[in-house]
Amino acid sequence: MAQDKDDHIDDPNLKNKPKAGDAAAVEEAKLNFVEVLAGVADASSGKTKRDKKARGPDRNSVQGASQDESVSSRRSRVPDSVQERFIQIGNNFYFPGGAEAFRRESNRLTTRSENAVVIQSMVAIARAESETGSVKVGGSDFFRKEAWFAARLAGLEVQGYAPTEFERERLVRAVAARSGPRSPDEAPEAEKVRLPNSSELIAGRLVDHGPAPYQHNPKATMSYFVRIETDKGDRDIWGVDLERAFSRSLSNPGIGDEIGIRAVGKEPVTVLTEGRELDTHRNQWSVERKEFLDQRRDMAAVFRDATISAEEGTRQHSGLEGSYRTLEMGESHAKEQYSSKAHRAQFLDHLRDYIAKAIEYGQPLEPTRSRTREERTPHPREPDRDYHPIR
Repeated sequence: MAQDKDDHIDDPNLKNKPKAGDAAAVEEAKLNFVEVLAGVADASSGKTKRDKKARGPDRNSVQGASQDESVSSRRSRVPDSVQERFIQIGNNFYFPGGAEAFRRESNRLTTRSENAVVIQSMVAIARAESETGSVKVGGSDFFRKEAWFAARLAGLEVQGYAPTEFERERLVRAVAARSGPRSPDEAPEAEKVRLPNSSELIAGRLVDHGPAPYQHNPKATMSYFVRIETDKGDRDIWGVDLERAFSRSLSNPGIGDEIGIRAVGKEPVTVLTEGRELDTHRNQWSVERKEFLDQRRDMAAVFRDATISAEEGTRQHSGLEGSYRTLEMGESHAKEQYSSKAHRAQFLDHLRDYIAKAIEYGQPLEPTRSRTREERTPHPREPDRDYHPIR
């Protein structure tokens, strides 16, 4: 039986399904949340219970009242890092632009967003307010996965998500990579959106990818994200064309693979913004496994070296045969077009560099088989019957 993606929320408050037409209850069920647990987990039942040994004096006593004040103070604690990022009005936290980021509801923090900054901030508050060091996460699969990672990285025990082996290994690497003193509520590298430099190779271990609202903001337009694990932490790359880049990849990278991502071009597009058309560009991307790109880098180095003959280059890398044929055809063209030896050399240098860059960037190699003159020119009495123009 198909299961709705929100049916996995294990919340006692949702055991009674909302009646038809109860829009508020339905919206509540769709919220992502981080809940501060008041008790320790019971291994036999999976439910939380109070630790009798840790139970304090009766709250009607003077000492008990003091403890209640301490708990209340703890629950109102908001880390400085969160206050610097958001504007708090009552129990609601807003982005500086005015959009709601998340809200506090008793011992639960809720949001409709999957934004990395929002998740990290919710976890930071939960850590500051937790007496037991345990939280529960719920909502979308993506939110639960990222909230689990952030909470475990902050030293919290987490209920509501079962991590994969790769995600556990990723957590171990992230903990090991931390060096020197670090604030427990410090946000990871993933929250820092950095635009790649032109032709920069962004390398790391593939953590996740897929279509999502830009910056995981439910009010933003749909885009496509790739999250990679780097030596400096997680990094998110956004771009509509990344979906095509994955589908056209020559090395078919998967979760856990070391990959390289590079913007290889720009496509002019016209977008509608604030009721008017705006001419801009969209990055074109390439996504390949790192070992594939390392091999291509070596091939490109051989091809760029003009002192290496075509025969020797092809012997080292048979895949370069088509590229050398293209360079040979370019040399013939240059002899026909340019009388100056300097101009011919300049043309060939540009062509060699252009082909080498395509090789290095993981683009499809030039075909190895050159067509004969007879194949290029069909006999006039026997037209090519397989040719059917589509335009």
